[in-house]
Amino acid sequence: MILRPAEPRDLKAVHDICLDTATKRELDDLDLIGYVFADPYLTLAPEFCFVIEDDEGVAGYAVGALDTVDFYRRWRAEWTPRFADLYPKPAQETDRHSALVLSLHNPERYLPAAAAEYPSHLHINLDARTRRQGWGTKLLDALFDRLRAGGSPGVHLSTSATNTRAIAFYHKLDFEVLDRPGAGTVMGLRFDGSGRMEAPPSRS
Repeated sequence: MILRPAEPRDLKAVHDICLDTATKRELDDLDLIGYVFADPYLTLAPEFCFVIEDDEGVAGYAVGALDTVDFYRRWRAEWTPRFADLYPKPAQETDRHSALVLSLHNPERYLPAAAAEYPSHLHINLDARTRRQGWGTKLLDALFDRLRAGGSPGVHLSTSATNTRAIAFYHKLDFEVLDRPGAGTVMGLRFDGSGRMEAPPSRS
């Protein structure tokens, strides 16, 4: 297994892993998951995308954005128009399908209140054959190094409040819970000036 920067040829593999590892309930058009949570990163911010690969192919990835506000601005200008005809913007969110389509048109729906302190964000997914082998941590280390080099003071992510295994994993990396909107959990990690990871100050 090797870890390397993502390349354009990895787009389909990353898209497929995103779909394979996602919750598919109440959703017929599975490609929407990849269009929202994977593909725009390799297209708009490839310098913040990493994959792991073995003889069978790409087996996991970590993707992110240095400045979430700017990334979402570019998303609306460069990514949303690709889907405007196929996925017209719904008037309101009525189910999971409409929620994802709204996200294609308005990714700022995912912007947390703490974005000023944790301006970067990430997504990570691993194929089953690579889990519990330390590759998740290695992918994040590579992404964090790149984010720090870009001047980021901190990174955030969102996961389901019921995904206790993921939350425990991020806690071990010194992420702290920033918010619990609805059925989600937003977690954040601050970077210090030495290149080490630093947990955010406690909120009392």
